[in-house]
Amino acid sequence: MIGRIVSLGTLTFLLACTNSTNPNPKKNIVMTTVKNSFINPKGLFNPTYNGFSHIVKVPEGKEIYYFSGQWASNLEGKLVSENFEEQVKQTVSNVKTALETAGLSLDDVVKQTVYIVDFTTEKKQTLIDIASKEWRVKNFPASTIVPLPLLATAPNCKIEIEIIAAK
Repeated sequence: MIGRIVSLGTLTFLLACTNSTNPNPKKNIVMTTVKNSFINPKGLFNPTYNGFSHIVKVPEGKEIYYFSGQWASNLEGKLVSENFEEQVKQTVSNVKTALETAGLSLDDVVKQTVYIVDFTTEKKQTLIDIASKEWRVKNFPASTIVPLPLLATAPNCKIEIEIIAAK
């Protein structure tokens, strides 16, 4: 009985492989890339001035990458500076390095969560100013800023950015 089940399974597999061949081998198959959809409904404010989109839809079949929060660390894992502006620059640089290592770019980021210690509107503006120079993309990811009293990464660390990318 087991032999019949194995034979039937093998036959089904072989038929599936046979039926999946191109019926017209002379035609070239063109692969199309389905892109992420960045959506900003007309019933909501325009978030692009703040560097994000309200909604991002990732099409079926894309690979999703989850990145741990990046912060202003050097190669030794030490905080590069206590200055917020310098921390933002290093954090964005570290995000780009992580993406590049995975074969991705900032254009592939669909969601970001930014954690800021002792949040102020000045810190938000510093983040926007620096990120707008570095984060040159056609569409902004969905985004959330989370104010915190403290980050667990390192003493005096003031920012951490966590991302999700899809390609």
